[in-house]
Amino acid sequence: MKGHLYRFTIEHIEDKQGNSLALSPLTFEARNHDDILNIVEVMKGKMALDETDATAFAVGLKLFGEVMLKNSKNELFKQFRPHLNHFMKELKKT
Repeated sequence: MKGHLYRFTIEHIEDKQGNSLALSPLTFEARNHDDILNIVEVMKGKMALDETDATAFAVGLKLFGEVMLKNSKNELFKQFRPHLNHFMKELKKT
């Protein structure tokens, strides 16, 4: 399969009350046609977001977009795709 291969690890460090948690991390691999690390760097300078929010936004958007492309026949994604395309065009203008 073509594309960049990434490994993501998510650790749940605290619950919403601020209590520390000792849970196993969630780890998964995902391919993406884009260089996500480069996109994160670009996003940090494009939007009025702090570094953490810009990183979370860019990674989340790229993961979502790739899953949507891969599953383009899914009816929910079919309905949402025009909206995401419009959003991406506006985002690229900033």
